[in-house]
Amino acid sequence: MKALRWPFGVTIAASLIIIAVALHLWGAEEVRADVAQVFFLTALGAVWLILATLVFSWFGISYRDDVVERRNVAALIALCGAILGVALLYAGGSLGEGDSYWDNIFSAGLGTAGVFGLWIVLELGAQVSRSIAEERDLASGLRLGGFLLAIGLVLGRATAGNWVSAMATVRDFFHDGWPAGVLCALALGIEKFARPSRQCPLPKWSNRGLFPALLYLALGAAWLRHLGAWEGMPE
Repeated sequence: MKALRWPFGVTIAASLIIIAVALHLWGAEEVRADVAQVFFLTALGAVWLILATLVFSWFGISYRDDVVERRNVAALIALCGAILGVALLYAGGSLGEGDSYWDNIFSAGLGTAGVFGLWIVLELGAQVSRSIAEERDLASGLRLGGFLLAIGLVLGRATAGNWVSAMATVRDFFHDGWPAGVLCALALGIEKFARPSRQCPLPKWSNRGLFPALLYLALGAAWLRHLGAWEGMPE
């Protein structure tokens, strides 16, 4: 059991480090100049991650039920990808100049809602959680983890930048984050042939799991490279 718990703990720790480093390097000027503010926003990020893990169970994958009790490695991988994706969303929403902490919360909340919305679409179209929770399919866990991490990367970048207004934030979110919808459509197509079936009840984790996950991440990284620096990014 401990063998499955420590990767989850490492993922949580890595997520908090990502948030803290992002705030220290690219947060608002007053945040970068004050360690106490970096600590506070990182602690708020920890609360954000805890709340997100509670929502994960609504999608059919639970840390307590699937990882701790059933020792499901596929669920562990999917949840780790989801946590890192949410951490990137929170970090992205906290980057740039703003008037108050509520600007950060609005931006991070918008990105998180986007990820959960796309996850719902994927679940309704492919029922990926059943493959992970019930069939313990490692390839499905890798695909979902990679997908959630990739769209977290895209939507986190879409919420980064100086605060202008709520309307401007929403506009930039859709303008810069639309490729997350393309990734969702791609994931739906891949799930049609990659998920377990009567013809292939035990798909190979490498070509039907790892490869699609890396493809999602490569496409997400390519979009970030295309966008370049966000507005107000410190040099």
